[in-house]
Amino acid sequence: MIGRINSDLANNLGNLAQRTLSLVQKNLGGVAPALDGLTDEDQALLGAARALLPALREQMARAELHGALGRIFEVADAANRYIDTQAPWSLKKTDPARMATVLAVLVEAIRTLVLLLQPVMPTACAAILDQLAVPPDARSFAALEGEGRVVPPGTALPPPKGVFPRIEAEKV
Repeated sequence: MIGRINSDLANNLGNLAQRTLSLVQKNLGGVAPALDGLTDEDQALLGAARALLPALREQMARAELHGALGRIFEVADAANRYIDTQAPWSLKKTDPARMATVLAVLVEAIRTLVLLLQPVMPTACAAILDQLAVPPDARSFAALEGEGRVVPPGTALPPPKGVFPRIEAEKV
């Protein structure tokens, strides 16, 4: 259990959210960027995130919670690889517009992942959605359907706070 908490939550989703939102704070003044000028890599991550809802509906209809959660964390893994390969911290110096797009893609991926995880982790997901400035009426699965359902560009995002602290086995 400790291994899963540390790997899936603290190191994967929690680290992704913290890194992304810290970069938005530091480099974009805490304002959500727009999804502009998307590359194939951007589209691939967004497509993987957007494909989750229909796939999860099928898995949940078969009571495959473990498989559904596995799919969510596969996309979280992909988002972590994306942030590492896109390196928005380096793009700040060479291509600030591209940096903003990369961060917008990550914000949208995180929003999608967290919305889908709400049924199993409502409190932690609410904390991340608060950091994404997602209003309570935009936190249902319906918020993942249709075009234009993203964190609106220009939205002020609060300073990020860690949601998933690592658990040290020797202290438990």
